[in-house]
Amino acid sequence: MDFEKLNETNCRISNIQNNDKVLIGGSCFGKLDLEITADIDSFEVFFQKVKKNAINIENNESMKKWLNGVAPDFDVKIFAHMYAFDNVLRKMYPDLSLNVSKRQGYYDTEGSKKLSQSFEDGVCQCAEISILAQAYFQKCGFETKYFGGELLRSLEENFGEAHSFISIKTGKNDYFYDPANPIPYNGMFLPRISSIEATQAQKQQFENKIHTQSVRRNCAFLEAKNILTKTSWYYGCGDGANIFPSFIISKHNIQQPISQERNL
Repeated sequence: MDFEKLNETNCRISNIQNNDKVLIGGSCFGKLDLEITADIDSFEVFFQKVKKNAINIENNESMKKWLNGVAPDFDVKIFAHMYAFDNVLRKMYPDLSLNVSKRQGYYDTEGSKKLSQSFEDGVCQCAEISILAQAYFQKCGFETKYFGGELLRSLEENFGEAHSFISIKTGKNDYFYDPANPIPYNGMFLPRISSIEATQAQKQQFENKIHTQSVRRNCAFLEAKNILTKTSWYYGCGDGANIFPSFIISKHNIQQPISQERNL
């Protein structure tokens, strides 16, 4: 497993291997210490079913025509795998988040709970779903990373919500895939895929901001526009505290920096 700590509460992970212990949150505010054991091999039946469905979807001419009409720049194969993942997941695990009230105290710092247990016990939220998605997509050979970070659904929000998601690179483009928040559509789910609305220089600015020294706030959010709905959410790295305008990075230059954020 390749682990990258971004600040005290956020991380980025790739190359998750069977029985790796993955950090998914904190035992209290400001910590990143709770672990889950990713028993990936336990999901082989699920992976095979997703893959089979993805192949069928990819070869569906009507689907390809539809996707070309709404998002011509997005890779059909990757979309098919995301669509299959979102729908097979919720069919095979109908109690996915039925018992989230039990989540408090469910995990510990030793990784004693397995990922498969979380799905069986119905305590899954974004972290578990995104870990499973990362494991699946890396097995398929896609360039993805699990991101334990924060989400802003609107620039009107003063605080981000702790959230896990996937970053994915396809061709020259970068996207965020949010498997915990698919889009309901006619009894099925469309994958929530968003293009990163930033220049290459701004993407480097984002990386620089989340890798600053620990005495500063390592906070930055990228605008990401949904390829289907064309609405924007803001995914990135926060620390649980208030959001300043200069944390938002976008090629549309939505906000200008303000000086109050300095070293807060």
